[in-house]
Amino acid sequence: MSPAGVPAVGLAVHLYASDGRWIAWYLPGLPYVWDTGGRWIGWFPWADSADQTERDDVLDPHDTYLGTVVGDRLLARTARRPRPVLTRVPEPQRPVGPPDVNRALALPPPIGYTDIDAQRLSGD
Repeated sequence: MSPAGVPAVGLAVHLYASDGRWIAWYLPGLPYVWDTGGRWIGWFPWADSADQTERDDVLDPHDTYLGTVVGDRLLARTARRPRPVLTRVPEPQRPVGPPDVNRALALPPPIGYTDIDAQRLSGD
């Protein structure tokens, strides 16, 4: 947090599928995750958790598990621990536009993860 109590916001972080397609982005310091067209697709409900695996989990706007940030990838965990959502985050204002992005290299997802279904990233 900044001295004025406003979250310190960093530069956009791009998130990719395992094949290197750019699928989402977020601004460090804010809980929101956006698709490549600037539509709000999720949020980090446990951003303040001491547990790294919880901090990187993303829920969709309906508070359903969407995926987990693994490095620069947004992947769906194939086995996960259920846990309650503590507080609902308010819907954000639409950003001006998505940040510029370069294509990432295709990498296989880590063991225990898969790509998120593209339909979940593009529609409600």
